[in-house]
Amino acid sequence: MAERPGVRSNYVVLLRIAAIVSVLLALVLVHLTSRWGVGWRLITFTYQANLLAAGYSAWTLISARAGTRAGLRGAVVVYVVVAGIIWNLFLTEESMGYTPANLLLHMLVPVLVIAEAVLADDVQPRLRWWHPLIWLIYPAIYLAFAVLILNHSGRRVPYYFLDADRIGTVGLTLNVCLLAAMFLGVGYVMVLLNRVRTQAPAESTVVANG
Repeated sequence: MAERPGVRSNYVVLLRIAAIVSVLLALVLVHLTSRWGVGWRLITFTYQANLLAAGYSAWTLISARAGTRAGLRGAVVVYVVVAGIIWNLFLTEESMGYTPANLLLHMLVPVLVIAEAVLADDVQPRLRWWHPLIWLIYPAIYLAFAVLILNHSGRRVPYYFLDADRIGTVGLTLNVCLLAAMFLGVGYVMVLLNRVRTQAPAESTVVANG
């Protein structure tokens, strides 16, 4: 039996609210339990990506138009998912392991934004092949900020794999290429998902009319 659209919409709303609450709760937990508070963590890509996800989720709750922005939704999913993958693979020992805040930001929020993207019943425009390339702009800006500004202002880049003093210029170049490939890979998975979602309604209409 097909699921009623209203029920599906309720699930999506709950997912959006859960994403917002998860990010806010993680910020509060870090502020209360960390010696240095939460402020300095806002320079990390993970925290910025999660705040973007919370902001986008809040926007979708107050504006129907926000849910139709497939390009923005795709960017949010890509950034949060890549941040979660990298943290789970390389950074657990660098950031106190699986604390409640880390579980929220690096595991729960990625799952929530993926589920929201899959279940959202907004009318979705089709993502184009160039969208993942556009989504690289923000990570590239962050990279420039981390490597060129933080390292030259007396503060270390928050990720060891972007620290040329630790891994060398060749290592940094290789890591940047690998990160770009990861962002593009996840991005094109989002494009494929979007193609499936935008094609399915059209096929259903053809079958119904036939």
